[in-house]
Amino acid sequence: MKILVLGDHFLKKEIVEQKLSDALKGFEQVEFIGMTSNWPMTPFAKNEEIAEYEGSEEVIISAIKEADAVVLHAAPISERVLAAAENLKLIGVVRGGPRNVNVDAATRRGIPVINTPGRNAVAVVEFTVGLILAELKNIARAHANMVQGDWRKEYYLYDQCKFELTDKTIGLVGFGNIAYRLSTILKAFGMRVVAYDPFVPDRQMEAYGVEPVGFEELLERSDIVSVHARLTQETKEMFNAAVFKQMKKSALFVNTARGGLVNYKDLADALDSGEIACAALDVYAEEPVDFDSPIMRCSNVTFTPHIAGATKDTVHYGLDLLSKDIVNFFKGEKIDNCLNPSVLRV
Repeated sequence: MKILVLGDHFLKKEIVEQKLSDALKGFEQVEFIGMTSNWPMTPFAKNEEIAEYEGSEEVIISAIKEADAVVLHAAPISERVLAAAENLKLIGVVRGGPRNVNVDAATRRGIPVINTPGRNAVAVVEFTVGLILAELKNIARAHANMVQGDWRKEYYLYDQCKFELTDKTIGLVGFGNIAYRLSTILKAFGMRVVAYDPFVPDRQMEAYGVEPVGFEELLERSDIVSVHARLTQETKEMFNAAVFKQMKKSALFVNTARGGLVNYKDLADALDSGEIACAALDVYAEEPVDFDSPIMRCSNVTFTPHIAGATKDTVHYGLDLLSKDIVNFFKGEKIDNCLNPSVLRV
């Protein structure tokens, strides 16, 4: 069995090969073909076919011809790449929603695409809590001041202080792998948690002590609005000027989900005008972000460069999920996560 491993500087090919070697013990001899792209040091690219990829299609084409399976994170798997894969039986992507793989082209060829939903859920939950605290407590700003030799006294001014989490309400927009975990941590802070997700039954939210509400009620009641929705045509820029006007003027807006869910010009206007108090952002409409964009001029925002999922555990948990499905696939058994299950024969 030949497995092409398309690693990068986060999903290191050496780690992938070791995980798969351990998982595939007992199979016929497994041969790895490995290469490493420059992500994250070189940012993602996109074209009309695929997005959020880094690496050369030509280099992959030269290596994929005899591969039985390909395992990747950020590499481009396009129609051209698949056309060169004469023996490919399986594509494994260590991502939840891989936009760098042409799933339709794989489906036409009868090739399953397995993914790893929830692989970074714990990382994003912890990061979201940290981002909320960093903004409300001026942690990042104070650190930046201190390393510049500036002992700022203004953060103790009443008018510059923000609120504590205890007895406040947070509204979670979306209630999937990340939001339900986040709800349990925030309740430990003494927060009331409400959530809006039209695709999740009320009883599922209530099982975690979360109150299901409509979108408008969530906006009106929440001291913090935290976004955890999927990006679809229906949810694109769902957070816009009209939505920000419905939020409390003292509210914190948090996005660690997808940049496309937010109209960032409208968010900048809401922050500048005092329509809402502050924001904490890890994702943007375009990445890397345009540092000349209006949102980057807002002083009442904590910014990070899309790093919520950046933990070693994310890599290992994702590979554990993927390895299990790869083993089951080659044994002819049921697999748990497949983006195009219509091609499966089990």
